[in-house]
Amino acid sequence: MTLLWVLIGLISLIVCAIILQTLMRQNNGTPPARAEFDITVYKDQLSELERDSQRGILSADLAAAARTEIERRILTLADVADATTEKNEGPKPSALSPVTIGLSLVAPSAALIAYIVMGAPQLPNLPYADRDIATETRQVFKQRQAEEMKVQAQRLVKRLEDEPDNLKGWMLLSEYYTNMGRTADALAAAQKAHDLAPNSPRVLLQYAEALIPTQNNIVSAKAHDLFSKTLAADPRNPRARYYLALAKAQANDVHGAIQDWVDLIAISPPSAPWLTAVHSQIVAASRELGVDPSSFKPSAEALAMEPPPSASATPGPGRDDVEAARQMTPEERENMIRGMVQRLADRLEEHPHDPDGWRRLANAYRVLGENAKAAEADARARAVKR
Repeated sequence: MTLLWVLIGLISLIVCAIILQTLMRQNNGTPPARAEFDITVYKDQLSELERDSQRGILSADLAAAARTEIERRILTLADVADATTEKNEGPKPSALSPVTIGLSLVAPSAALIAYIVMGAPQLPNLPYADRDIATETRQVFKQRQAEEMKVQAQRLVKRLEDEPDNLKGWMLLSEYYTNMGRTADALAAAQKAHDLAPNSPRVLLQYAEALIPTQNNIVSAKAHDLFSKTLAADPRNPRARYYLALAKAQANDVHGAIQDWVDLIAISPPSAPWLTAVHSQIVAASRELGVDPSSFKPSAEALAMEPPPSASATPGPGRDDVEAARQMTPEERENMIRGMVQRLADRLEEHPHDPDGWRRLANAYRVLGENAKAAEADARARAVKR
């Protein structure tokens, strides 16, 4: 990189010197070479005319007329040469005038600025045939974006020094540090936000996620508690569910982790961006157990939880339902799940034009072992679809 800028500096100096030399060059007063040639020709013509007159080829009148014309042309050329000489000998402009200096600096400066703005001096040298222009463009864009984010983060840090109670500012700073791989700084900023809003689901989630990379990617007891509080406030939160399942896998409860991930898929929209990662975890964990991942089915509780409002107008169980289920015995929990399934069936009777709801009800009945009701719900789903 240093060698590159040294070469650019030398080339710029050479260009400036050439431009200055051109602008400072002055004519030395010598008449143009064409005029000298013409005068030589005319003198030869006078000599030839004199010889023809002596040999009697031309009469005295014709020779005098021709001599007069040639002498007139010579005088005209002499006048032009004198005028040029006077012009060159007149006052010379200052060699270091502002205009001269400005013109000599504009070209190389403009080229240098254009290279800094449009070029990529940080990229390695490559033959043009081996370059991937699209990739280089994306790389340059990412680098400039990172530089802009760094500047914005520095401004945000200064602002937070004056506004330590700015919750949104601490959250943004934590996200920035996370993206930059500065895990310790991300955790410190997230902890500041948690101190300001210890019950906010979003703050709880971000604080828990910031803890994981600082602890060798292990979901610690503290992170587990934060994720549990997040899930209590938002039963559908996919990130909290994912990490709680991961905590089970790390605690050697791989079977429970797979079941939780299967449930997460069941309650997620079909186009959810996290489904690919969840499927990958299920396949890897199933391979570890030596089981078929398709042998895991969504739990009745997950099936009773309907899709988000954007996917269905029928609301799912609320926060109180989920919290109550956690505190129940297995028998009470099953009864509650059956009650949730029954409420889903009752709502579908009131709003039957929901094929996805009927299929979800059929799956819930299968999990509960009520195959006859499951078949009836499947039939209702096919009838609505038609």
